[in-house]
Amino acid sequence: MPGKEDYIVAIDIGTTKVCTLIGRLKKNNVVEIKGYGITKSKGMKKGLVIDINESTKSILDSVESAEKSSNLFIDNAYVGVTGKHISFENNYNEITIAAPNKIVRKIDVDRLISLTNRINLSSQYEVIHTIIKQFIADGEKGIEDPIGLSTERLGVELLIIFGSTSLVKNIVNSVKAANIEIDDIIIEALASAEAVLTSEEKESGVILLDIGGGTTDVAIYKNKKMIFTYCLPVGGDLITNDISIGLNIPFNKAEEIKKRFANVDYNFPEILNKANMSDMNINTNKTTLNIQLYNIVNSRVKEMLQLIKSKIDEYDLIKSIPCGLVITGGSSQIKGLLQMASMVFDMPARIGISVDVEGPSEVVNNPIFSTGVGLLKYAFQVDNYEELDNINNKNKKNSGFFERFKSFINKILKGEK
Repeated sequence: MPGKEDYIVAIDIGTTKVCTLIGRLKKNNVVEIKGYGITKSKGMKKGLVIDINESTKSILDSVESAEKSSNLFIDNAYVGVTGKHISFENNYNEITIAAPNKIVRKIDVDRLISLTNRINLSSQYEVIHTIIKQFIADGEKGIEDPIGLSTERLGVELLIIFGSTSLVKNIVNSVKAANIEIDDIIIEALASAEAVLTSEEKESGVILLDIGGGTTDVAIYKNKKMIFTYCLPVGGDLITNDISIGLNIPFNKAEEIKKRFANVDYNFPEILNKANMSDMNINTNKTTLNIQLYNIVNSRVKEMLQLIKSKIDEYDLIKSIPCGLVITGGSSQIKGLLQMASMVFDMPARIGISVDVEGPSEVVNNPIFSTGVGLLKYAFQVDNYEELDNINNKNKKNSGFFERFKSFINKILKGEK
């Protein structure tokens, strides 16, 4: 874990953007953003690499932009992953404490976690995170740190998150091809939660929805721990695509219309009066255009929310979530989304903006940076017992370091900012 004065780097490789953030941890666990770079993402679809050359170039562009904004050189980073291949399993195990005085030692905890972390996965999958939900001592639940306690039997509940080995490796290879060494791989739902959820929400129970361009990442917290995660391979791009098809316009123009005018507010008559799209040069009268846009976006957003709720309902978790929904990501800014989500889930909803973070307002106050900020926060705050690292060869420098370092120095000497 880096010291408080050390700057670390996070790279959020999304379907529509690649975001690189450089930050450090200040007092009171506040993260300060020193520099950032955001570029259009290419070679990615639904959180997965489909063209490694294009994805690598996008990563390089974002990294170099962050370097220029901070005058710092980047050679390693924490990287987010997502995709429908991400899944989880709850696992429980217990051991008898062998010490004569029955006092739990660190060696007992390590052995218990190691035993419980063993799940039957095919060679196609690998464990990404192992998160401790709780320890149980002689049937007493809710124990956070059992070391030093006296008990006959000690149990642990783990949330084991895993994903496709090959798909994760494609992300890793894209980053390494940009001559960036990976400190750790972190699922994006976990990162976004670190950025926007309060400790009270995590304690009482809350659902996070991070609606990106190609995916919607879902995380549920209860008793301070993640208890559920899911990735819906659908995001804001599908809404844009529907607008493009429905209005018979190019994708880029549909994206602009979505950002400026998309609205799922139930106060429909008011929408027709306020959304003036006359400057978009679409050959349809104003009222018809607004009705078409509303129906397209309303249908798709409602479908997305219902799909997520149906998945959560499979685990019977909705009734134990008193703090409701927190929605972040680029598509969280669609007007009326909070009201619709609140209706679909029958619970309160709010927009998630990064907390305990300082830096440029365009980063701090923009939900599109939530995952990147969360990657930084998670990297600083992770505890050895809460997270068992499964990425090998951490902190080793890539031979390409020297090539990028020389290039970086040359740019500085030439005065390139």
